[in-house]
Amino acid sequence: MTQETGLGSRQDRKIIASAIQRHLDANGLARKDLIREHLSKSSIEKLFQGDFTERTLNKVEGILKTSFQRQAQGQLQGQLKVRDDTAAKSVGGYVFDAVEYLQGDYLCVRPMFANPANFNAYLISIAWSDAQKCLTFEEKSRFDGKYRQVGTVYIPFGTAFMNLVSSSAGNVRTVLLSLPDTEDMMRGIISTLSNPKGSIYIPVAAPIVLRKLRTGEEPEFGVIARDNRRYDEYQSWLATVLTEEFGIFAVPQPPAPRKEGRAGKP
Repeated sequence: MTQETGLGSRQDRKIIASAIQRHLDANGLARKDLIREHLSKSSIEKLFQGDFTERTLNKVEGILKTSFQRQAQGQLQGQLKVRDDTAAKSVGGYVFDAVEYLQGDYLCVRPMFANPANFNAYLISIAWSDAQKCLTFEEKSRFDGKYRQVGTVYIPFGTAFMNLVSSSAGNVRTVLLSLPDTEDMMRGIISTLSNPKGSIYIPVAAPIVLRKLRTGEEPEFGVIARDNRRYDEYQSWLATVLTEEFGIFAVPQPPAPRKEGRAGKP
């Protein structure tokens, strides 16, 4: 049996699993309701046997928006703690313990709006704000610094997606992303305004990818053109937004032209 710091013995984990089961029962949910792309049926089955890691527990707490971890050692068996670090319901009502793993620095790559053949690569930092009691994000290392965004992380209940939302003077920009996969990659769609023609602004949407940076990693930022050594790699990441259906651009197609018949003639 694997020992997990902070979760105690197998019996301690079974107590946590029992608390999760009571929560499911009280809210009319079943164990299958916890299954996600990032949380397999096998992991759920092991959880209720008291065999799980802290990361698995964090994912379950994120889905149920409830903390089930025990209070500090020395409390009565079965008592559970409820963290004070809970985001407002308006941003998803998530608890810090469930989203702590999302904190970090991410390489962000998306097409340039004025010239989509090139990519814009910059840094996005995600961190918990004690003042706002939620995750926040900040863009850094942008060559076009005047467009730098700072905003709030929204995580809707029951989905495997999150939103980076920023606003200024009535303008709202959203980045809808999948939660990180096993390679710490998040994929989705950015929706905002662009001004490719001077003072004329028009809506724009594009694929976007974020990947958490590894310790010591120094990626390239700025305009990534076709002759850049990272171009093909970044292009392949962005292509997966559509090919792996992390986003869909619903563009109506014109009807097929009718074939003119010659009714009444042989």
